Amino acid sequence: MPKEPHFTPARMVSMLGIKPGSMGRYALIPGPKERSDMILGMLEQPQKNFTFLDTEMHTGAYDGKRVTVGNGGRYAPDTAISTEILCAGGVETMVRVGSCGSLQDKVKVGDLVIVTGALRGEGTTSYYVPKNFSTVADPGVVRALEEAAKSAGARYHLGWIYTTDALFQETPELIAELEQQGVSSIDMVTSAFLTVAQVRGKKAGAVLAVSDECLYGKMGFRDPAFLKAEEKTIEVALKALRFMD
Repeated sequence: MPKEPHFTPARMVSMLGIKPGSMGRYALIPGPKERSDMILGMLEQPQKNFTFLDTEMHTGAYDGKRVTVGNGGRYAPDTAISTEILCAGGVETMVRVGSCGSLQDKVKVGDLVIVTGALRGEGTTSYYVPKNFSTVADPGVVRALEEAAKSAGARYHLGWIYTTDALFQETPELIAELEQQGVSSIDMVTSAFLTVAQVRGKKAGAVLAVSDECLYGKMGFRDPAFLKAEEKTIEVALKALRFMD
């Protein structure tokens, strides 16, 4: 019997035809393809790396650095797959460009959250790490994102996030418990993204636009403030490249 899974990230990279050096050292990874296309339009001479299921990755240049951009998943399982491919494909530093719900009164729709660590409420990472594993963002990536947010004039917060698998089970009891713990926000992606990167020895962080306020049931998905914050996350992620090694 084989000692490793029959399907590994390295085999996936080979199957997709990803050549050594074809992906960038850096990657900016949103969830929706629409957001990915916005970033892609800012790269110089982008080239497609691969298309797999609903994920498409391109690599181009920005401010003198080679950067890979693609829609890397909306939930923990598909995010883990795309993150594994990035890691096996040669990316060393990656940033999630996403959205989240607020769990604190001071964190408002239209603000940004720069994630420092993640509580794992999803099921995917249980296949990777034990329960007591601490999932954290790379400190250097956090610093770069914070410097970029300041430079962009963004209203932002540093904080931990809780990642869930069950959108419609964000109950008042869960929200109250997380608020009391000081958790800043909630989403369905970030803990998987950070955990896989950590396990594979890569640097990762996340900058997220606040789409809703869970404490008050405020839905801001169509709020102009949220739409502007989505654009601001892209600006911050791109600016952060200047502050990264």
